[in-house]
Amino acid sequence: MIPTPPKPRFEPGTRVRVTQHVRVGHREWTTQVVGIVEREGVRPLGGMEMGGKGLYARQQTIRLRRDDGEIIDVALDEQSELVEVPA
Repeated sequence: MIPTPPKPRFEPGTRVRVTQHVRVGHREWTTQVVGIVEREGVRPLGGMEMGGKGLYARQQTIRLRRDDGEIIDVALDEQSELVEVPA
């Protein structure tokens, strides 16, 4: 069975901060991105060699427009922290 995409958490136009932590050995790096939500969605994992598996192996993403106009897609995981930021 192919799962349906999750419902969006934020309305387009909402300002959010995404915080992600990456742990490598004994070190931990933190990244933060602040921007206005353009859309939320999913993208397939892997490549052409996965064949039909790309239909059910998906990763959540959020597209943000930063203050300088740059548009970025952020791949989300279970530890990603999304917080609404006042405008």
